[in-house]
Amino acid sequence: MHWFYDTRRQVIFISILYLVVSAFQYHQYGVKVVNDSARYIEYATGLHQGPYFDPHNFWYIGYALYLFGVQLVGGSAEIIVAGQYTLGLLAVIALFFTSLTIWKNNLAAVFTAVAFIFFIDIGQWHSYVLAESIYTSFICFSLFLLSKLYGGRKSAVWYILTALVVLYTGFSKPTGVALPGALLFVVLRYAPGRLKSRLLQNSIRIAATLIFLLLVNRMLTTYLVMENYRLGEVIYAIRLLPSTPGYETMIITPPDSPYLPPPGMPPLLKIVSFILHHPLYWMQLFFTKVFFLLAHVRPYWSVTHNLYATLLLLPAYFLFVKGIRSEKLNPVSVFALAYVAIQILGVGITSEDWDGRFIAPILPVVFLYSGKGIASYFRK
Repeated sequence: MHWFYDTRRQVIFISILYLVVSAFQYHQYGVKVVNDSARYIEYATGLHQGPYFDPHNFWYIGYALYLFGVQLVGGSAEIIVAGQYTLGLLAVIALFFTSLTIWKNNLAAVFTAVAFIFFIDIGQWHSYVLAESIYTSFICFSLFLLSKLYGGRKSAVWYILTALVVLYTGFSKPTGVALPGALLFVVLRYAPGRLKSRLLQNSIRIAATLIFLLLVNRMLTTYLVMENYRLGEVIYAIRLLPSTPGYETMIITPPDSPYLPPPGMPPLLKIVSFILHHPLYWMQLFFTKVFFLLAHVRPYWSVTHNLYATLLLLPAYFLFVKGIRSEKLNPVSVFALAYVAIQILGVGITSEDWDGRFIAPILPVVFLYSGKGIASYFRK
C-alpha cells in the first residue's frame, strides 16, 4: 500500500470517488429549483442594473454574484448546478491539501476528503439553486488559503487573495459570519499580545469585538427570532405542519405569557433580555436545536438515513475531539473551536432548518480534525 501514499495518486483517487458519488447524487436529485431559489435569482438579475442593497438578500450577495456570473454565460439552472458540482470537486481537493499542509500526513488528508465526499448530505446541495453549495465550497477554499498562510506563504498577493475569498465566503450566507468571526477570535487571542501596552491590547480587543457584534446585530434584523421564541419552534415553521411525524419532539412548550421585548430594541439585546426572563425555557429550546443540528436526524426522515448520519457523524465528532486534545491550543485549534462554536450558536439562537442544511458548512472543519484523530491510530 506504499504506492497509495503518493499525493498525486491520492488526488486522482478522491477525484474519481467524488465524480462517482456526484453522478449518483445528480441521478437522484437532478436540478432543483425551490422556493428560495427565486429570490436569489431575482437579486442576481437586479445586479445587472448596478449594485443595490437588499436588507435580507444582501447577506447572500456572494451567492447572488455567482448567479450573476452564470447569467452572463446563459443563466440556466443546469449551468448553475454544473458549476456547483465543478466547484465542489475543487473544494474537495482544496480540503485535501488543507489537511496535508496543516498535518503533513497523507492518511489524515485522505480521510478528511473521503469523509467529506461520503457524507452525501453535503454533496446533495450541488443539485439545488441554493446558497449552501457555493458557501460550503468556499469554506474549503478559504481553509486552503488560510492553511498556506499559516504554513509560511506570506506574499502580499496571497494575503489579498485570502482576504477576498474569506470576505466573499462571509457574505454568501448569514451564517458566513462564522468564518471572519473565528479569524477575528484568533487575531484577538494572539496578535495584541505582541504589543507592549496592555491598554492598547485591550482597546483593540474591545473595538474589534464591538464591530463584530454590530455586524451580527445588523444581520439579525432580518430574522424573526422573537417569533421563533414565542412559538417554541425547534425546526423553522414546523407549527405549519402539525401532522409531521415526531412533531411533538420539534416543539418546546413556551411560557404561558412569554416576555416580548420592545419592537425598537436591537436584536442582540432582545435575545439577551428574553434569556434573562426565561432562562430555562430558552436553554431547552437552544439545546434541542443544537441536538437536531449536530445529530442530523429527523423524525420524518427514514431510519436508514438517520442511522447513516449517526454512524458517520458520531465517530467524526469523537475523532474531532481527539484531534483537538492531541495538542496544546494554537491558532489552528482555536480557529476550529471558534468556528464550530459560532456556527452552533447561530443555529441555537435562531432556528434549525427543515432539511438539515446548516450542518454542511460545519463539517469541513470537523473532518479536518477527525482526519488528524484517525491518523493517530496508524503509522505510515
